[in-house]
Amino acid sequence: MKMRNVVIALLMAASVACSKEEAKQKAQNVTAKVKKSVDNALDVAVPIGNREDPAAREKERFDESWRGVFQNVKMSGQPQGPAAPKVNLTFAPNGKESFKGLDANAINTAPIVVPLKGDVAGPSVLKTQVYLDRVHYSVGALDGRWGRNSAISLWWYQRAHGINTAEPGAVDEQTFRALAAQAGGVPALVQHTLTEEDVAGPFVQLPDDVYEKEKLECLCYETKQEKLAELFHTTQDFLKQLNPDADFPSLTAGQTLWVPNVREPLSADQPDIARIVVSIRGNTLNAFDANGALLFHAPTTLGSKYDPSPNETTKVVKVVFDPHFHYQPTLFHEVPDSDPEAELNPGPNSPVGVVWVALSKPHFGIHGTSDPESIGYASSHGCVRLANWDAREVGHRVTPGVEVAFVDTRDAEPSSETAEKQ
Repeated sequence: MKMRNVVIALLMAASVACSKEEAKQKAQNVTAKVKKSVDNALDVAVPIGNREDPAAREKERFDESWRGVFQNVKMSGQPQGPAAPKVNLTFAPNGKESFKGLDANAINTAPIVVPLKGDVAGPSVLKTQVYLDRVHYSVGALDGRWGRNSAISLWWYQRAHGINTAEPGAVDEQTFRALAAQAGGVPALVQHTLTEEDVAGPFVQLPDDVYEKEKLECLCYETKQEKLAELFHTTQDFLKQLNPDADFPSLTAGQTLWVPNVREPLSADQPDIARIVVSIRGNTLNAFDANGALLFHAPTTLGSKYDPSPNETTKVVKVVFDPHFHYQPTLFHEVPDSDPEAELNPGPNSPVGVVWVALSKPHFGIHGTSDPESIGYASSHGCVRLANWDAREVGHRVTPGVEVAFVDTRDAEPSSETAEKQ
């Protein structure tokens, strides 16, 4: 009898243990399923393609078809706020300008030439680009030359601030006065003393082959000049133009350079963006607060493989700074699926740059780029690409759950319904 009771007790204990084990296994399965879902959202694997053709980019620079994309845009909920203090400015209407023979001081003190549009370059363009950048209307890589990115950024600034002009997207005196006042009338160029961090490496020679890149510990900057150009939101050529006597490879902390006086980078989270709208045909990203006020504008490049319908809406899932990149041949129609996958280490020259804002659409996110000069122009591959400095700012200003809407597909004319969503 005692033996029977012992057996029954052991069976009951085993049954309880099995039940606990089953419950534990079920919990582990659920956890694994959730983790897999999150991992899929964070799988940084998008087509990377080749660098854009500079000649095609130059042709697009003065393509004004963007005006048709935004013609029906309606702005709402734009707080005007207190008027900015006036800035003393000198204008030269109907003048001509260039950078020829001008040093940094002469650029800073040159009069403002208006109107400003078309294929022009000079101090007035540079000042406009710097001021737009400082008030969070990015032009991408600024270079002192007018073009599509600058015109679109200015157009959005005018629209958001209720500035009515005869030719939206062009600089007139009214617009420049408002922009300069909001930016504080600071000089367009400043003399920057290099820090140890500014000139610190490592610097690497990047191979073209993805499997050779996989061997690198960091997809770092290739040169000090590249790093400094990105730090000040400009191009390597323009940075050299501003500092013709600089020996960039040998620069050390304590030396000085003339650089564009761009906005300070965000180093901490500032979650104020409530909604993002990406225009595919317009190559723009606009970020709004909860009241519908436009907080941030930037040019973007989207690949033709990712051409969502005008009403497609996704959400931010996660923000990852300095992401690893998962190279998957199955995402490339021109690459055999049998090719091996690869894991690339982080770095500013990663195919997705310095930040990945994962969206609820698989393999889709907002991210940086290794080629900031390509931003704002057509691309055969890619996701929602921004210049690294713009992508980092977006990363610090969004949180999971923020809506990201895609409008203006390339295969259809924009409707008034679509445009109103901007």
